[in-house]
Amino acid sequence: MTIGRHKTGVFAAVAVLLSTNYWFAIVRPRQMNCAPGEICHVDSPAMRVNRTVFWVSVAIYVAAVVFTYGVPLWIVSEP
Repeated sequence: MTIGRHKTGVFAAVAVLLSTNYWFAIVRPRQMNCAPGEICHVDSPAMRVNRTVFWVSVAIYVAAVVFTYGVPLWIVSEP
């Protein structure tokens, strides 16, 4: 109930965290000068897992925003 009252702030905070994670998971590894085979290399298994988890998190976030804000508007607009 408490989170429901502050859902806009919660979604905004999660958006900020996801944008920070975008820098850590997508942008920063491309700027690092790591040799192939090192764990910090863009194509290492750890980095691939990081990118996968990031995009799954973004998909869950988008679905939560759509269901929280979009579905009630859609239900109210039904004749």
